[in-house]
Amino acid sequence: MLKLRLSPKSIEDLEQIYKYTMEKWGTKQADKYQDELYLKMQSLAANPNSGQSYPHRMGYKKSRVNRHLIFYKIDKDEIQVIRILHEKMNIRDLIKE
Repeated sequence: MLKLRLSPKSIEDLEQIYKYTMEKWGTKQADKYQDELYLKMQSLAANPNSGQSYPHRMGYKKSRVNRHLIFYKIDKDEIQVIRILHEKMNIRDLIKE
């Protein structure tokens, strides 16, 4: 299993997802969705090649959790989560390091 590292932007994304979900559907649902996102990231750390290649950024992969996409790259002994974005966002403009 590779080490999991979250970028500052991905941490901000998680915070915004939690806040939005809590305001829209309540704390219980926000907690559940955060758990789903973290479980998926742990799964990616255990199976880093399970995600799909993201053709617009060399070396990036993506994996879906409900309506969000986790963008990450594999670097030696870790996966780096770059962003966690809703599928309706302008993803190409937001995937930057």
